[in-house]
Amino acid sequence: MEYLVNADEMKQIDLATTEHFKVPSIVLMERAALETVRVMEEEGLDTKRTLVFCGTGNNGGDGAAVARLLFQKKRKVCVVLLQGKHGYSESMQLQLEILKAYGIPVCEKIPDDFSPTLIVDALFGVGLTREITGEAAHFIAQMNQMEAVKLSIDIPSGVQATNGKILGTCVQADVTVTYAYAKVGMYLWPGSAACGRIFVREIGIDAKSWRKVRPSVVSLTKEDLSLLPERKKHSNKGTYGKVLVIAGQKDMAGAAVFAVTAAYRMGCGLVKVMTPEANRMILQEKVPEAVLKTYPETGFDETTFVNELQTVDAIVCGPGLGTSQVAQRIVELVLANAAVPVVLDADALNILVAKQELLKQHKAEVIVTPHPGEMGRLCQQKTAFVEADRLKTARQFAEDYQVICVLKGEHTLTAVPEGAIYLNRSGNHGMATAGSGDVLSGVIGSLLAQKVPPYLAAPLGVYLHGLAGDAMIKETGYGGLMASDLVTGLQKIQAELL
Repeated sequence: MEYLVNADEMKQIDLATTEHFKVPSIVLMERAALETVRVMEEEGLDTKRTLVFCGTGNNGGDGAAVARLLFQKKRKVCVVLLQGKHGYSESMQLQLEILKAYGIPVCEKIPDDFSPTLIVDALFGVGLTREITGEAAHFIAQMNQMEAVKLSIDIPSGVQATNGKILGTCVQADVTVTYAYAKVGMYLWPGSAACGRIFVREIGIDAKSWRKVRPSVVSLTKEDLSLLPERKKHSNKGTYGKVLVIAGQKDMAGAAVFAVTAAYRMGCGLVKVMTPEANRMILQEKVPEAVLKTYPETGFDETTFVNELQTVDAIVCGPGLGTSQVAQRIVELVLANAAVPVVLDADALNILVAKQELLKQHKAEVIVTPHPGEMGRLCQQKTAFVEADRLKTARQFAEDYQVICVLKGEHTLTAVPEGAIYLNRSGNHGMATAGSGDVLSGVIGSLLAQKVPPYLAAPLGVYLHGLAGDAMIKETGYGGLMASDLVTGLQKIQAELL
């Protein structure tokens, strides 16, 4: 598990390191520069002619130190300096004096005869809060227009470190080297599109510097797969739990198929599926392992249904369900009677748009899995509102309704009420395909049935879902990936865990 920080958290961590632990800022700066040059070498970047754009603060100081290290490696280096109306930070001023002593050229604009093989962006760091204008905006435009590889120090200048917003303009980096912790804004659109390949490097800051702040965003890694339920030699299907999947209106049987097969592939012992009678033949053919509970499209026996809710360990409700009166009644009964964790997806969420009071009355633990459009409808806002601050939206919804909110999209967010937000870093854009969300619901439901706590089952399911997409991409390509491939990817992941 890795922690990600926002701008304010990083500021406090930096201050604790320099003020409480007495580590001089210039020492951290030198280590940052050394690590940046090491990334350049490890990635085989062409540093023969390096152009470094430096701002007035400590980010500029990092860039100046990088320029000196490259100069000492016999590279041709030129520093383009942003003119400071209010002077330079103490460490940056010292780095400028060092550059002068070494005779490294410092210019106010790009020399006409300098054709760089590498551009280093050290204009602004994670503390930037204002929109970029004037000379700085001009420098960024020049960088983006040049063909050389671009490397940003700490974060591309112009990307807001907390929410990924673009502050007027930003550097379009090919590589970003950041220090101590990755920054949240690097993984939130549109900032995520500006960072290129991200490298997180240690410079002497650790968890001891969290004195007054604890990072609120975390990201799972492959080491966290150790949290998956243990498979025991002496066991039976009951050992691994039962899932009830309520899915698929007429002509939407595929949603049920994907959720059911994903639940099985993720390891649960038995899956029951409640679906209209019209889907019987398709389910029996595609997933003969499923136990069918079908009903006429006109209605179902409510007493039998409520009793069925008591026979399982987890419930998935919504994929392809439709929004008919029958579907609405199903959602009402699930929320009113379920005593085990519930995953609400797709049409279950669309039904709740007009009946949100039901969501506040739930008895069991609930996980909702909206995409941005569904999230907007639930919040009675446009999708653009959701995308403008995904972190805030997911956190607020989770707290307002006391549910776990999985806000899907690039780098899916999982918000736990009064708890952490998990930012997912697995997966790829090939997964933007019909049925992908149905697979995710089945994965999470399966983990819940195997007694993984809901606060962990949701982010772990999202992470595994992304790994499944990553496992298949070399075979399918991005455009060729389908939901059924994700189910195969889950199988591959299970095999790798042996």
